[in-house]
Amino acid sequence: MEKAILKTLIYANIFDYPLKGYEVYKWLIGEETTLIKVEKALKRLSKKLKVKSKNGYFFLKRRENLVSKRKRRYKYSRKFLIKTKLLIQVLKIIPWIKLVGISGGLAVDNSEKKDDIDLFLITDKNRLWLSRILAIFIFDLMGIRRKVGMKPKQTASKFCLNTILDEDHLEQRFKDLYTAHEVLQMKLLWQREGIYSKYLADNNWAFEFLPNWTSRIKYIKIKKDQGLKIIDLAEILAKWLQLKLMKKRIGQERIEDGGLYFHPGDYREKVLKEFNKRSLRLRLKKIKKLSTS
Repeated sequence: MEKAILKTLIYANIFDYPLKGYEVYKWLIGEETTLIKVEKALKRLSKKLKVKSKNGYFFLKRRENLVSKRKRRYKYSRKFLIKTKLLIQVLKIIPWIKLVGISGGLAVDNSEKKDDIDLFLITDKNRLWLSRILAIFIFDLMGIRRKVGMKPKQTASKFCLNTILDEDHLEQRFKDLYTAHEVLQMKLLWQREGIYSKYLADNNWAFEFLPNWTSRIKYIKIKKDQGLKIIDLAEILAKWLQLKLMKKRIGQERIEDGGLYFHPGDYREKVLKEFNKRSLRLRLKKIKKLSTS
């Protein structure tokens, strides 16, 4: 238990993110348990001086400054979230978008003033490219989209279509601690047909890393008319056009069947490497990756 807590705090500290007791329980790495047991283990670790606490937040030694940083980021995140909830409502006019969520720092109220806002979308089957091009068109009209080449000051609170998946390609290819956090940290803003629970079900491997995280949202499959052949052709055309426009900077994106990942800085390998390095310092075992799908 104590080793699992130390690993959990190590991971959170990489993002300068101290945790409250119930958050240590919720994001506990690799061990299913109860909140009471986690709280008792935190007390033992505090007595051993392996874990420090301040104002109800827990962190590793010499990281007291993280508490004020988290409180500051929370204030910025609340402002961003209010703006986001208002502006993304326009995406409901795109009939093929089934879910809109927030990923990145804002999903856990850990955004700085200069940060952009990462959006996560799920679309109908074979409507990924049409949904993207319409979303870009709407955001450009509103002047709220983060664009390539923008300076850091210009990207603050701009929207980035960070990840877009279609409903038949929700399972993540990389199955590791970082991706498990990305899957479960995503903050749901709105959805149709209970698609969020399908997303969780298709990525149930994530609970092997974070077994105390739970959700009770139900998924209801609704049958649809499959006769929109003209729309199918429009999807093919939208894909061809966007791939042509992206050709010059294709190395910055990850494009898969039914999935688009736009991460200007993909920190997955960097974070996992840093996590394992810090774990070894405390003589903790590395967290193994699951096989990719």
